[in-house]
Amino acid sequence: MAGTAPVMRLRRPRWKDPRLIVGIVLVVASVLMGALLISRLAATTPVLIAKSPIVPGDEIDPGDLATVEMRLGEQEGLYVGALGMIPEGAVATRAIQVGELLPLSAVGQAADVPLRPIVIPVATTVAESVQPGAKVELWHTGPAPEEGGGGEAELLVSDGIVRHIDEGSSLGMRSMSVEVLVPRNDLSAVLQVLAQEERLDVIGVPGAYGVTP
Repeated sequence: MAGTAPVMRLRRPRWKDPRLIVGIVLVVASVLMGALLISRLAATTPVLIAKSPIVPGDEIDPGDLATVEMRLGEQEGLYVGALGMIPEGAVATRAIQVGELLPLSAVGQAADVPLRPIVIPVATTVAESVQPGAKVELWHTGPAPEEGGGGEAELLVSDGIVRHIDEGSSLGMRSMSVEVLVPRNDLSAVLQVLAQEERLDVIGVPGAYGVTP
C-alpha cells in the first residue's frame, strides 16, 4: 500500500509567540509616532511679528510688535515667542520689515551693529522704494566738465539702510534729507563727499528685501 503524504497543518498563533508580540509592538509604535508627528505639525506657537519697520540700531519697542499664532514646526527655536525673551535695552541688529517674524538672531546690543547713521541732503524727491528699512546704494557724481570735473558717477555704498526720511518744509526753509545707516568702513568716503558739497544720490535696490522695483 502506497504511503500517504504527510498533511501540513497550520498552527494557530499563540499570544505568547515572541514574533507576534514584536509585530504588535511595532504596529502600535508606528501609529503613535504618526499621531505625534501630525500633532506637532498641526500645533501652533506664539511668535512676535513687526507692525512697523525696525532698522538696525533701533531699540526694540514692544509697541512695534504683535503676537500671532503660527505653525513653525522645527523652526520654533529660531524666533522670539514672547516679549519676555527680549533683554532690556536690546536693539535690532538688522532691518525687520512689516509683517516679518522677529528672529532671535536679529536681537542684540548696540555694539553688535556695525553701521553708523548719516544724514544726506537730496535736491530732488527720492524714489518710492526709498523708505525706512529699505536697502539703498549711495552714488557720488563728481563735478560736471564745465566745472572742471569729469562728471563721472561712483558707487560709494552698496548696502546702506534707510533709517528716516525728512520731507523738508513746504516753504523751502528746510530741504529734504535721508538718514542712512552705512557700514563703518564706508563712512570716511561719504563724509568727504558731503564736506565737498558734491552730489550724492540715494538709490533704492530693486529686488532687495523690503524694496519693490
